[in-house]
Amino acid sequence: MRAFLWVLLATIAQAVSAHEYWIETDKFHPDAPQEITADLRVGSDLSGEAFPWLKQSFRSVLFWPPGGEAVALSGRMGDLPALRLSPRIAGLHVVSVETTPSFVVYDKPETFPAYLEYEGLTGVLEAHRARGLPETGFGERYVRNARALLQVGPVIEGQTDAPGEMPFELVAEGNPYTAGAEEIGVRLFWAGEPVADTQVALFHAPLGAPRPGGVQRLLFRTDAEGRVTVPILGGGLHLLSAVRIEPLDDSAAAVWQSWWASLTFAPGG
Repeated sequence: MRAFLWVLLATIAQAVSAHEYWIETDKFHPDAPQEITADLRVGSDLSGEAFPWLKQSFRSVLFWPPGGEAVALSGRMGDLPALRLSPRIAGLHVVSVETTPSFVVYDKPETFPAYLEYEGLTGVLEAHRARGLPETGFGERYVRNARALLQVGPVIEGQTDAPGEMPFELVAEGNPYTAGAEEIGVRLFWAGEPVADTQVALFHAPLGAPRPGGVQRLLFRTDAEGRVTVPILGGGLHLLSAVRIEPLDDSAAAVWQSWWASLTFAPGG
């Protein structure tokens, strides 16, 4: 077990520089009742490592059936895939994962500016310098807030996504599995309030396309009400991702705190 943990921690250390954290199920549009497994992935351009169940890594892992109360999910130490789901009724289901805080230390001067530019985090580098902080040797504390939408059985009119209980969330305004849908509105929330002027990235991997070579990335920015409208690019995995970052003064290990929100769905999957 100790050897397993050392290997796992080494893998996590290599992955912290990756940009996205998402939930990817083996079936996004199953029938009911049917067991589904889900990987928790870290990587870039929809290509990344799958991480096992580690209880200490999660603040909450919830499964939301349509119109019902959330059910807490659990697993066994080291389970891979990390999650197992058993939807019993038809409708739009939601899986959410909120992680406990992790840390990354920036040891190269180019890494932090490149990360801020990639995530569209304007003004942060200027604020970093204004605080008199160094170019290297400083840390960031981060929390991941991932969600996935599963359509079990046929689409039921009137069912839609809704905010859950995580601090930073991407929420679909509608159902991306609706037949013929070409676009969908998405809203970004922080502490239950809409977040304006924030970058939202859409990644799409068509069915059967290689990753990362066949992945498309499109960028959007939320309006005054925290909304973006994104295209549904046919079948395949869609990942929406956004990042929020704030100065941190109460930690000896980090000077920035970030939250990462993601939302996945896969029409035809």
